Amino acid sequence: MTRKSTVDGSGMTGTWQILPAATAETLAPQITAAFRHWHDACFRDSQAAHPSLAVELRDLRPVAGWWLGHLLTPIALYRICIPTAVPALPLPSGWTPRERAAQPCLALGPLLALPVPGLIGQGHLHYLPELGHFLLQPEVQGLRRYPDADAVFSAWGQVLSFRQQTRANLEKQQQCDRRAFLRRLMPTPKDSPL
Repeated sequence: MTRKSTVDGSGMTGTWQILPAATAETLAPQITAAFRHWHDACFRDSQAAHPSLAVELRDLRPVAGWWLGHLLTPIALYRICIPTAVPALPLPSGWTPRERAAQPCLALGPLLALPVPGLIGQGHLHYLPELGHFLLQPEVQGLRRYPDADAVFSAWGQVLSFRQQTRANLEKQQQCDRRAFLRRLMPTPKDSPL
């Protein structure tokens, strides 16, 4: 299904191709098959490809107008973000389905701000005829150092754990700093004149 995006005067224009409504059970095999075909057609002989890794999709779920999942290919582990409706951001010029069909082997497209709740940063625009337009965020690259898919996902899990611990430590430090600041401004009960 194709839906038109807006033109904002910045050279960004185009037509988003959006998948019809789907369930995780129907969409997951479609994504996996599309990326197997893409990898076989474009990157099978790449030195960057891990020869023992297959395309695998985990944790596919709908979130506020997007399908989000973690997509492992022999090249990298990505966060895949597939819109269920036309996003608020227009496509860059050169990214219509017809233009992209002529250049199928692009690894990562231009960076676009992610309008996805809960995700921070940017995603690389991508297009495959079987999936339409979507965004990819590389999470783990250089996969040859990992023995199998579980090791790749475990490495990403460790990154997430480290980030969560760092955030928790920063929040704790900010709370301590606030308390110390307020103690300096407010007299303690023994210092108050009565």
